[in-house]
Amino acid sequence: MKKQHAALIAQLEASANQVSAALKELSPAQIQRVPAKGKWSLHQNLAHLRDTEAQVFAYRAARILRESAPPIVANFDQEAWMRAHYSPAEPVTAILAEFRAARRKLVKLLQSADNKAWTRYAVHPEYGKISLAYIALHAYNHTLEHLQQLLNAQEENLLRAANDD
Repeated sequence: MKKQHAALIAQLEASANQVSAALKELSPAQIQRVPAKGKWSLHQNLAHLRDTEAQVFAYRAARILRESAPPIVANFDQEAWMRAHYSPAEPVTAILAEFRAARRKLVKLLQSADNKAWTRYAVHPEYGKISLAYIALHAYNHTLEHLQQLLNAQEENLLRAANDD
């Protein structure tokens, strides 16, 4: 396995750990709070992170590695998915556990891929050819995007604590 592939796999594992750690620093109220009309709460963002990990990244990677011809994959409509599948009552611990399980599945798939497999691809209706390497990097970047939301909430806690004195 190329060094950059091994490094990306390590980053995927580390970022899942960072999400878990960041989440522990937040109150249930912060996690449920909707920041503005039309925006998602951290709870919704975590459910979305879990769902895209399982329904998009791990699913597409598995198809690329399993199928002999490039699979054709559908666009993922996150808004429609959320309307159909999101439950505000779902425990954050369950969401996090399912995200981590889906991430482990993705990591396992990537670890099993030889160098040539990283260039194999699926065909996406909007993006065209999306390689296994692209999917892995996109999964990592997607995690960082949502991790940043959790870290921003931690910053708000620190500011509030410092200014409540």
